[in-house]
Amino acid sequence: MARPPGTPRSRRRGRPISAEAVSPRREPGAPGGGFEVITAANPSPYTLAGTNTYLIGRSGEAVVIDPGPEDPAHVARVLNRAGASGRRVALILVSHGHSDHLGAADRLERETGAPLRRWGAGANPLRDGELLPADGGGVRVVYTPGHAQDHVVFYWIGPAVLFSGDLLLGTGTVQVTPPGGSMRDYLHSLERVATLTLTLIAPGHGPVIRDPRTRIEEYLARRRERERQILEALAAGPRSVADLADAIYAGLDPRLRGAAEGTVLAHLEKLVAEGRARRVGGNFAPA
Repeated sequence: MARPPGTPRSRRRGRPISAEAVSPRREPGAPGGGFEVITAANPSPYTLAGTNTYLIGRSGEAVVIDPGPEDPAHVARVLNRAGASGRRVALILVSHGHSDHLGAADRLERETGAPLRRWGAGANPLRDGELLPADGGGVRVVYTPGHAQDHVVFYWIGPAVLFSGDLLLGTGTVQVTPPGGSMRDYLHSLERVATLTLTLIAPGHGPVIRDPRTRIEEYLARRRERERQILEALAAGPRSVADLADAIYAGLDPRLRGAAEGTVLAHLEKLVAEGRARRVGGNFAPA
C-alpha cells in the first residue's frame, strides 16, 4: 500500500543522547494553541543546548520548522512525535541554510514526501510576506537577512508566535560574521520584527522567550552599545579587528574568539558603509 505524503517510511535507531535532547516539550503559553519543540543533540557554544526543531498543527497535519542537523536519530524523534498524535508531516520549513538547521531537511523530505521550502532554493522558494497554510490562521514568511543572507522567520499569526531561527536566541546573542552576515541587514531585520504583535518567540537555539518586546529591545540596545564602543576605541587611532575584539570582549571564552572578531568586522563594515569609519591599510579609523 502506498503511504500518503508525510507518513514516515522507517524508524531508525540512533546513538544514545541526553535526556534533554530526547524529550519533546510542548509549549502551551501561546493563546490559541501550543507547539512542540524537539532539541537536537548538537550542543556547542554556538548552538547552546542544540538546534530546536518545532512541530505545529493539530488537525491531522504537522508543519516542521527547522529540521535540524543531519542526524538520523533526531529525524526519527521528530517523526515519532508527529506520528504519536496521528499527524502526518505536510510541510517542512527552513529558516536558513546553515547545516545545524538545514542538515536533516533532505532526509526528512525523503522520509515523509512533504514539500521542503526555504529562501532562494528549491523548486518553490519562499517569498517575503507569503502566507503558508497551518492551523491557527497560517504562518507568514518574513525575510530577515543579517545572520545569513537567506534567513527568514516564521510568524504564526493566530497564536502570535515568532519562530525566529537565528535572528534571536533564547540566551546570549547571535553571530553576525561577514561575508555571509551583514550587521546593517541584521539590525533592519530586528527592527522589522519589532513591529509584530508577539506573545512568544520560539528561537532556533535556547529556551522560549516569553517577553518578546523586551528581548528585541535588548538585542537592538546591545548592538548600538557595541557600535559606540568601537567608535570610542577608534577615536584613539587606527585599530585592527583583533585589537578591537581584545578591547571589547575582555575575558571571552576562547572558543568564541572567531565569532567576536567576526561581529566586530560586521560592525566596522556597517560604519564604513555609513561613512562613519574608513579603512586604513589593514586597520580601521574614524571617517
